[in-house]
Amino acid sequence: MPKQNITNKITDIEEQIKKLKEKQKRILTNTQREIGKYLMDTWRIEDVSEAKILIDLFKDQVKVYYEVASSNEELETDETNN
Repeated sequence: MPKQNITNKITDIEEQIKKLKEKQKRILTNTQREIGKYLMDTWRIEDVSEAKILIDLFKDQVKVYYEVASSNEELETDETNN
C-alpha cells in the first residue's frame, strides 16, 4: 500500500512539472508576442521582414547601450555598498 502512495505522489509531481512547463512556454510565447507587437506598433512597421531588417540594423547599438546601462548599474551598486 505505501508503495502505491509513493507512486501516486511521484505521478502527481510529474504532472505538476508538465503543467508548469506548459505554463512557462505560454508565458514566454505571450511575452514575445507582446514585445513584437509593441515594437511594430512603436516603429509603425507592418511588414515582418522590414521589422527583422531594422532589428538587425540596430542590434549592435542596443547591445552597446545595454552594456553601458548594466555597467552604470554595477557602479551605482558598488558605490551604494561602499
